Amino acid sequence: MLCSEIREILAEEVEVQCRKEALDSLMCRRAKLLRESLGERMRRAQDDGEWSHLSQQECAGLHKEEKLYLQSQIDRLRHEQARTKERLAELRRLKTRAKLIRAAEVASQRKRH
Repeated sequence: MLCSEIREILAEEVEVQCRKEALDSLMCRRAKLLRESLGERMRRAQDDGEWSHLSQQECAGLHKEEKLYLQSQIDRLRHEQARTKERLAELRRLKTRAKLIRAAEVASQRKRH
């Protein structure tokens, strides 16, 4: 029974680690966009065919809205990162505890025989 629990913990640990890496990547991309200046954003928008019909004031307004939205996304991602980090630490503690219990069971079985 304990071996199957350890396997389940290991599988969940891998899953949570992948989630953590995905969140880290997403945070990095969002932070890069947040640091983008208005001029850089206008050039990128023109390259993509966006904002071509807008004045510089309108572009500045949209850029400001985008930055506010990105900041709210980053705040949510930070919260999710913290939760994921806590879950990963909890899984590692459970794995260590399960391995210690399993080792103690094996040792006690050896003593009996």
